[in-house]
Amino acid sequence: MKRISYVGLGIALVCIATMLVQIPIPATKGYLNLGDSVIMVLAVLFGARFGLFVGSLGSALADVLTGYAYWAPATFIIKGLEGLIVGLILAKGKKSPNHFRIVCGLVCGALVMAFGYLFAGAIMYGWAVSAADMVANLVQGFGSTVIALPLIYALKRLRFLDKECKDL
Repeated sequence: MKRISYVGLGIALVCIATMLVQIPIPATKGYLNLGDSVIMVLAVLFGARFGLFVGSLGSALADVLTGYAYWAPATFIIKGLEGLIVGLILAKGKKSPNHFRIVCGLVCGALVMAFGYLFAGAIMYGWAVSAADMVANLVQGFGSTVIALPLIYALKRLRFLDKECKDL
């Protein structure tokens, strides 16, 4: 029951972070947001499956609620893969992942997101428009990495959270 509650809270956090700040990208009618940072933090703290669920459901829900429902299917897949990849890379060194592994996981997650939207945008609007949007997606991905990194280290210091992560 605790797992379901945490997943629900994670979905809500990702959804709210995604909806809180949205900077429109006119070319593809998408937007920059803070949701990726939350997906990355939660995937590092709680693991790959958790990252998959909160990334896919929280981000797709935010798309639907903010008028970007046509992006929701792509977002569901892309953001779920982002959380999964970050969590899987960290799973190798689960007991105490080093700084390099954390950064590598976050960067890989950012690249999965950026290239996922490149392909989704190409299907929806063509390669030329989607390629122009790639810069914005890379900025969002690497910006989210920069935001997520200090949050991860700050949250890992909380003893309560450390115990909760192990219980899941």
